[in-house]
Amino acid sequence: MITHPRGRPQPNRPKDGIRTNQEIRVPQVRLIDARGAQVGVVDTQRALQIARESDLDLVEVSPNATPPVCKIIDYGKFRFEQAKKQKAAKAQQQSTGQVKEIKLHFQTATNDYRYRMVQAQEFLAKGFKVKIMVQFKGRELSRMEFGHRLIDQAREDLAPYGDIEELKVEKCFAIAVSPRKGVKKKETQKPADEPAQAESGQAKHETEQKAAGEALNNGGDPNSQRGQNA
Repeated sequence: MITHPRGRPQPNRPKDGIRTNQEIRVPQVRLIDARGAQVGVVDTQRALQIARESDLDLVEVSPNATPPVCKIIDYGKFRFEQAKKQKAAKAQQQSTGQVKEIKLHFQTATNDYRYRMVQAQEFLAKGFKVKIMVQFKGRELSRMEFGHRLIDQAREDLAPYGDIEELKVEKCFAIAVSPRKGVKKKETQKPADEPAQAESGQAKHETEQKAAGEALNNGGDPNSQRGQNA
């Protein structure tokens, strides 16, 4: 691998507007050393010499100051840190104000609905605004009351995670949910029919256990007792 001595311009280096080493042509600079200490105003050639002796680069970090402020650092590491910060800032900017759209149908299955609500919660946790829509086409417009129930359920499920805003959209019900800071993800609320089913199964299990206990107390077989009852 070909290396270039410190203090010399590097050919084919990406241009990022930051002057380094021999590209700094002002007579004097305000110098910050490799430890971050203020050295003061020195001749540029002296600053370059200090950078070379430290096997580092002289980087102009504040070109508009008088004189310009330069720092002795590893330029490659400096560029990496700058790119990392820019990437994080860009990601934050993209998430802020961006809207994620989730479309539902009044016949959306329960499992699909629950998945969409979990997805909406994850979007809100990441800082996205979420738009929930229940759409209707053609003859479906005569059954809009079913879509109204679905959007009401979505409004109830997402209320703990953000601020609800009603939207007026043609041929659909729609709400917008803005993220609320400090809200952690919770389990999506189960549909009303699921707890009832679970309760029915538990009651059946308790009845079977009770019948088995009575049969054992009488010295009989639980299975035979069940057969007699039948």
